[in-house]
Parts: sequence; structure tokens; C-alpha cells
Amino acid sequence: MVPQVLGVYVSMRTERTGMGTTSREVSQKIYWLAACQADGTEGSAVPYLADLADRAGLADRAGLAAGAGQAGQATGGRYILQPLTDMHLPSGLVKELPEADFIEHFLPDAECYEKFIRPAAEALAAYIDDLPTDAPFSVEQFSPLALPFDQQRVLEGLLAVLRGRPGLMPRAHDVPDLRAMLEGMCRLRMAPEFQNRVAGVAIGLRRRGDYAAAEYYYERALAVSGQEDRILFNLARVYYETGRSEKAADCLRRALEANPGLAVAEQFLRFVLTGIRSGASDGGEMPNNAGPNDAGGDDAAPAASEPDASASGSPGA
Repeated sequence: MVPQVLGVYVSMRTERTGMGTTSREVSQKIYWLAACQADGTEGSAVPYLADLADRAGLADRAGLAAGAGQAGQATGGRYILQPLTDMHLPSGLVKELPEADFIEHFLPDAECYEKFIRPAAEALAAYIDDLPTDAPFSVEQFSPLALPFDQQRVLEGLLAVLRGRPGLMPRAHDVPDLRAMLEGMCRLRMAPEFQNRVAGVAIGLRRRGDYAAAEYYYERALAVSGQEDRILFNLARVYYETGRSEKAADCLRRALEANPGLAVAEQFLRFVLTGIRSGASDGGEMPNNAGPNDAGGDDAAPAASEPDASASGSPGA
């Protein structure tokens, strides 16, 4: 399976400088080109969710076997990252991380990707598409003499993802993989894809009752875009199910600000406010017209960042 380029992601490195009373902490942003090589292995959700829960310090491993079959959004895989140079282009120096580390420590930077990586990827894709199909493969077609510097750096970065080390030139059988990776880069929507990955983790955790861990990852998804209506609806469910009706109502109001047509959020908000006014205990059963099934259930989560792609009243999980 060809690796999928996920775009530019940022991590923070904090270092202490100076000595004694003059010492201070300095934070530095590090930019990375990220890619994912899916392992395609069913059942990897069990250790994967356990690892995420342990890292968040929010949930134990009990009951994972019972909930594993429902956690279809978590598929694991290898995450391949390479730091960008000072010119915000791939360095070719790759490292691998498990998905848990990637989701916890990296956030997308669409601005950097759109400014530096996407234009070079689009130009490189057009160049490869224009190569004569009736001529034999020639490595000179991909040499620094044939390609501008930024396209050359993107090419070497993709080859490093494919083969695990820098400083490589393409071979004939690399060209189809390069085409596929570049095609994905040209249509990439970074923030929605990252939100879907993280929301998929939260779905599996919420389904097995790990509400605190699910809350952590829903909030992680919202750190990218704080007004995503479906994720806000789902986070409201976690708040309500853990006895925090006021926070659930606030989440639902935010969801409706982002999407006034989200009918299930409006229904759920009326139900929550009725309970608050009547002094009913929190965490009760939601009414049938605001329940998980009418909301589309957890299976609708892949459309979490594309509310217009689903029918009205199916906001995901």
C-alpha cells in the first residue's frame, strides 16, 4: 500500500537555557512532513486504544476486548515524519512514530503546507504527468538539472518516505507510487483529515465507556478547529453522560452556532435544558429523537469534518 502524505505538522520542543536564577524555558516549533503507511491489519484497535488511554492517563485496559470490535476507526499503522529545512522543505531524514504519539504530540499547520509544500507538489505532479510515456525511464529526468530546487526537495522527501532513507534517486518502479502520493497531496485537506483521525479514536473510547479519554481526544480534535459542529455534538454527549449538563449545553450551543441546521443538536439542547430547569439528575437517558441512532451513530464519524456530505440529522458520533 502506498503511503499517504498527511501534510505539514508541528511539534513543540521546550528547552531550559541559562543557569541558576537566570535560567528560563524556551519553546521552539518544529515543522515536519508527515505521512502514514497503513498496516491494514484488523484488530489492531485493541493495543492501539489501550496505548492512547495509557498515554492520556485517563483510562485502564479493562474491558478492551469487549469494545474492540466496535472501534473500527482505529487502524494503527506507521507514521513517518521528516523535519523540514529552514526553507520549509523536506529534509529527507525520516523517523517513525506509533499513531498514539503522532496524535498526542503533533498538530497540523495547513498554512505552511499551502505556502511551501503544495505548490511544489503540484508542479512536480504536472512535470511527471508530462513525461513522454513512449520513452524509456531515465534518472536524468529527475536530476537537479531537470527540476527546480523545491520540487527536487519534495521528490527526495517522498522517496525517503517510500524507502526509509535520504539522498535517493527514483527508479522506474517508483514512478507510479510517486504519482499516487502526489495526487493525494494535491487534493489534501489537512485539518478535516486530522480531525477525523482523532475523532475516530474518541469514538472507540466513548463506546467502551472511557469517557475521560474520549473527552481528551475530542478536545484534541477541536484544537484544530474549535467550531466543528459534529465533534461538538459528540463532546456534548460525553459531558452529558458524565453528569455535566451545563457543559453539554454550552457545547451544543457552539455546535448550533457553527451549523444552525443541525437538528439533533437542537433537540438534544432542549432536552438538556429541560433537565437543568427541572433539577433532574444528570446523565439520564436521552430522548428517542435525540439519541445516538438518530444522530447517525458512531459509524458516521468519518464525515465528522464534512457536515454537508451527510443527510441532515446525521452528525456522526
